[in-house]
Amino acid sequence: MTAYYVKSDNINILDLTLYSLDGSKSYDLSSQVLSFDIYEDIMFPCIRAEIKIIDAIGLLTSFPIVGEETIDIEFGQEGFSFTNSYTFHVKAIEQQKTMSQGKSKMYTLSCVSEEFITNSKQFLVSKYQGATDDVVRAIFNTTLQSKKTLSIGDPTKGTQNILLSRMRPLQAIDMLRKRAVSQDYISSSYVFFENKRGFNFCSIEYLLNQLQDNVNDKQFFYDTTQNTDVRNLNTRSLIDFKIVSQVNNTQKLAQGGLNNTVKRFDLLTGKVSLTQYINAEKQQQFKFASSNPKALNTSQFENKYGNTKSTALLVPHSSDLPENYIDSTIGARMGFVNKLSQNIFQAFTYGDIALTAGDIITINTPNPTGATDKPDDNRLINGNYIISRIRHIIINNAPNPKSYMVSMELIKGFYDDYA
Repeated sequence: MTAYYVKSDNINILDLTLYSLDGSKSYDLSSQVLSFDIYEDIMFPCIRAEIKIIDAIGLLTSFPIVGEETIDIEFGQEGFSFTNSYTFHVKAIEQQKTMSQGKSKMYTLSCVSEEFITNSKQFLVSKYQGATDDVVRAIFNTTLQSKKTLSIGDPTKGTQNILLSRMRPLQAIDMLRKRAVSQDYISSSYVFFENKRGFNFCSIEYLLNQLQDNVNDKQFFYDTTQNTDVRNLNTRSLIDFKIVSQVNNTQKLAQGGLNNTVKRFDLLTGKVSLTQYINAEKQQQFKFASSNPKALNTSQFENKYGNTKSTALLVPHSSDLPENYIDSTIGARMGFVNKLSQNIFQAFTYGDIALTAGDIITINTPNPTGATDKPDDNRLINGNYIISRIRHIIINNAPNPKSYMVSMELIKGFYDDYA
């Protein structure tokens, strides 16, 4: 049974502690922090944070804060049985300025996950052979040495035989995700990212398909007429909802979103093989966060403009190496990513600790039909979206009440006809 969302404007900051590198010193930052922002992004490997400090006690020099410290953050909300907990490493001290009369200083602590710091201290000089997900797991466990979980829900096929020389671990993982080929999803649109649950290596297509059944009560309603629709009683409310990108057919055509060719050149034999992606034939194989996704273009448009190759790519390969299947997936990946770039939205809502990057949520918004008619559902916008980026915005400006808001970037790649 789906649990209903309990709306709460309250936030309870349970922990906001600064620690020295060896843990011998600590300080409760609760009274010095003006605000903090936490960023998650499916296209960036680690969680980041910005913590704005009002320092009237000389903490910067007395502690001192020199960019080697860690900060523990934990906060919760009424109506939720869990909390969000993070440990960040201070990366830099930015935007320093002395306030009026010289009695305090304001600055921002730019923070990242510990893995980002570990990544910066070393190069990889190793040869790897095996499935892409196995190589990613090996780098994550042995080089990054993270204690967090790594979820690989979308196994890869093919074998990588690759020398990683003078590359940072996260650089190597980023290169591997671009070469990864999924066993189950033709787009092979892999991402490697951290959210509040840990690290994830999978395709966006996997997230859209597998997590659509986990929406539960993460249903949002946007009503420009002061949220008066009765359907909003048991759903979350959006404060603002903007369309960043929805239709750009000339870009889609030019980038090969409807028709492209990949040529594989065998360095050993000189043989050239072709793989053609034709959107009208392949798009039904894509998995989206809907049981009945609608194409972004009509069949008439596809027939008129999608019957010629607009982009050609060249992929070198040597037949004495193991098969990696890269050439057979690039065209479909271009088509899929192009669909995602045609549907980018930005939403702003009340604070919600249940939300994290990679989650699927449902958006419902009425279609304006005039001053007197009852609005219908907007069938080109309504439906399931993946949270591609999320920013948790917490204001801690005592003695004023604390506030918590969330800003999200949402993508979907399809239309969902609710009519």
